[in-house]
Amino acid sequence: MGGSGIAVFALFAATTPALAQQAPSAAQAPAATAPTAQQDVAEATAEDIVVTGIRASLASSAAQKRNASGILDAISSEDLGKFPDANVAESLQRIPGVAIDRSNGEGQRVTVRGLGPAFNTVLFNGRSFASDSYSRAFSFDLIPAELISGAQVYKSTQAPLQGGGIGATINVQTPRPLDLKGFKGVFVAKGLYEKNSKKATPQLFKLLSDTFADGKLGILASLSYQRRIASVDAITDDGYLPGQSVGPVNAPIYTNVYAPRTQAIGNTVDRRTRLGATLVAQYAPSDELTFTVDGLYNRFKSDQQGHALGSWFEPSSYTAATIDSNRTITSLTTNGNADFVSSGSVRDTTTYEFGGNVEWRPSESVKVVLDASQSRAKNSAGGKGYFVVIGTPTQYSFKAPTGNGIPSTFGYSAGALTNPALGRTHIAGIGGDDVTEKVTEYRLNTEWKAESGALKTLRFGLMRTARDKTDVPIASNPNIGCFYCGYLTPADPSLLSPFTVQSFGGGAVPTTFLQFDPQAYLKFLTSPAATLAIDAARGLRPGTIGALYAASNGYAATPQPSTQVKEVVYAGYADVDFAGDLGGVPWFVNIGARYEHTEVRSFGQQQQLLDLVQNDPTIYTGVYANNGAAVSIDKSSSYDTFLPNLNVRVNLAPKFQARFAAYKSLTRPALSDLAPSLTYTTLRPATLTAAGGNPDLKPYRATNFDLSFEFYPTRTTTLSAAVFYKHVEDFITQVFAPEVFTIANAQNISGQFVSGKSATFSVKRPRNGGSLDIRGLELNAVHSLDWAPGFLSGFGVQANATFVSSNRPFDVTKTNQSFAAEGIGNSQNATVFYEKYGVSARIAYNRREKFLQTLAGGPGNEPVFVRTYGQFDGSAAYSVTENAQIFIEGTNLFNAKYVTTGRFDNQVLNYQNTGPRYDIGFRLNF
Repeated sequence: MGGSGIAVFALFAATTPALAQQAPSAAQAPAATAPTAQQDVAEATAEDIVVTGIRASLASSAAQKRNASGILDAISSEDLGKFPDANVAESLQRIPGVAIDRSNGEGQRVTVRGLGPAFNTVLFNGRSFASDSYSRAFSFDLIPAELISGAQVYKSTQAPLQGGGIGATINVQTPRPLDLKGFKGVFVAKGLYEKNSKKATPQLFKLLSDTFADGKLGILASLSYQRRIASVDAITDDGYLPGQSVGPVNAPIYTNVYAPRTQAIGNTVDRRTRLGATLVAQYAPSDELTFTVDGLYNRFKSDQQGHALGSWFEPSSYTAATIDSNRTITSLTTNGNADFVSSGSVRDTTTYEFGGNVEWRPSESVKVVLDASQSRAKNSAGGKGYFVVIGTPTQYSFKAPTGNGIPSTFGYSAGALTNPALGRTHIAGIGGDDVTEKVTEYRLNTEWKAESGALKTLRFGLMRTARDKTDVPIASNPNIGCFYCGYLTPADPSLLSPFTVQSFGGGAVPTTFLQFDPQAYLKFLTSPAATLAIDAARGLRPGTIGALYAASNGYAATPQPSTQVKEVVYAGYADVDFAGDLGGVPWFVNIGARYEHTEVRSFGQQQQLLDLVQNDPTIYTGVYANNGAAVSIDKSSSYDTFLPNLNVRVNLAPKFQARFAAYKSLTRPALSDLAPSLTYTTLRPATLTAAGGNPDLKPYRATNFDLSFEFYPTRTTTLSAAVFYKHVEDFITQVFAPEVFTIANAQNISGQFVSGKSATFSVKRPRNGGSLDIRGLELNAVHSLDWAPGFLSGFGVQANATFVSSNRPFDVTKTNQSFAAEGIGNSQNATVFYEKYGVSARIAYNRREKFLQTLAGGPGNEPVFVRTYGQFDGSAAYSVTENAQIFIEGTNLFNAKYVTTGRFDNQVLNYQNTGPRYDIGFRLNF
């Protein structure tokens, strides 16, 4: 372990961060500034202190932070293929200002300084990278942590960095063979055990790197394979509807209340498989020239299958209810149906990236880098999801939770949850989207270093980045989904069998109910016996439903109207470093500017409204072109952005420095918001509404200021404090606005919104609107007790806290608030570690305080909050020999529960038990 740790420390601490090779965005500190990482290594040698493992990782991260031009934090692997967390997101959350969102207990997306995943640009070895979602948010669970060597979080911008990250720019690095020098090999094998599912699965990693031809040629290959079978128990509510009257329509029990929509108790099994591989080849025929060719392949599949008991609360069917001071329903009794729900979804993503890089250094003062890359991500989820229901008539009651408790349902009729003969047919459908993105990027970066004077380094560069993202919904015919709605006919009793949810004991909710196989149920619904039964129940001519199924090919999924967005960004930048000494105080200034021209072309399909006719006094009927079939839409737009930046660093003492940064930044609109889609949602004389995308959206634009103070008393000790301010303009929100549509008006309708040849619709679209201010404080402390006697010198601690606020918080007393800051919340992290005598152990705690996740994410456009969440993780390892190590790791050790709520804290929307997971294995270095 010791020898490999020194190699890793030398790799990370004694060289420029990998971005310097790919894009010179992190300038080296001038000689007159704080001691460099090379000097730290020399100190370690002089003092005969071997820096390995956790300490090597801390020293590398501190050196990168200390010598960076701007505000930066970093994480580094302890050794090749060795990160303390399951994926990159879970490691990034240890950085001040960084918080994560989880998917079934596993870190997935990153929020920085209160700005969500869409506001953070993710680079892969300095390159733009494709994602598998129809947004700009990058899913870190795609990339196994073992494949990377480190990551930098650039909190202040620098001109060579790609635009797009108002929150931060995150660069993920992979190792390079010429940097490693000579032969290196790593093999890791471990077994992962999930407590909830009681399943064990394998995880393997292998890396080989070698150099040839006197160190001029290098090849590195790595392979990672992971399986996981997660079992997640959850209680969910489909939201609280505002302004409801509950009870009989003519004699309501209460009016103007928040009424729960439905509650489900269920279990989802998530079978995940992750296969990743990298291949890198480098050739340096001389000291002046280096060629690099590299590629990445990743296959990630998450196959989720769930069974749940759903209880629907129709407001008009309440027979009894109580409310609290917020007018939220706290208990109710109703007559309805118990729904046995079978649902599933698939995330089947294939990602690849390949690129070539040429670095030419004709002299000590000149460097030119040419880089070309292409990445592609495709989520082949189209037609692989399903939602099917069998129900049973019954009465039941509901009670809202108190404190940290769970909501409860009880009082079901005898046999309703266990007797298969009582099952009745209901809704069924298949769906899912194929999402594909391709990113092609070309970059030219140049650098010139001056030999003397205050001017130290001059850089300029050009870049072209093209994105092409497509969303193709693939679903069964939406017209057949409700053929059986209403529980009108019996389901085949042989389809149903008992199912038990392991959590939620104590009788608060039923934990045993009926389940069924969804494919067998769909086959039954299309059978002659079932279709004739529904014909009779609906009073239709025999064979009617069967003929409709035949015409639609049953539940076969077919492509639906799709959307596509093409975006090309042309960029140029200039960047200069100055450094000097003023009155014995070393200073460093980085000034730069980036100019970007963005062209967007959006394609979509939507119905084209020709006329409105009125055959009923309460409703209009739309007349559409092409017999109602969607027609193609093609929209283009462009915008220009100038992004200046200033980064200043002053060494107030040999180991104490202050920084100031002022800069402009932007985040481009979500690609899904740019799609030119439009759906006519309400056609009534008193209400004409529609909803769609907006190809004319402009980017979010921010003015930012940062001030930080950093103290580095030793290689592995960092104390820092930073304050930041962001003013974000042109914030995009979903807003209704009047839009006039030309119609024929053949009936000469004259109404409130129809006049002559025009109809005025209230259209909900994403629109540029308000602004918000974000203010924050970051505190960070890292220290290892190297000075302590004996075994105590093996201890160390990492701790940080982030406090962030906004001038646009959500006000729960306002029911019509259309704009508020999402994702804003404080967070804290603490890690205690021990590393000595061949033992390496740590216990880490991560906490994120309550925050607004979505302004209008629930039914009735209601908000969604995430309750304060804290999780403990731990690991321990022992080095049997210098090259062999055994280890055990645990995640979510004390089974923290993930909870989301509505407007008020007792409006629980999701109570999720993901359970702890453990792995044990061994590692070989050779």
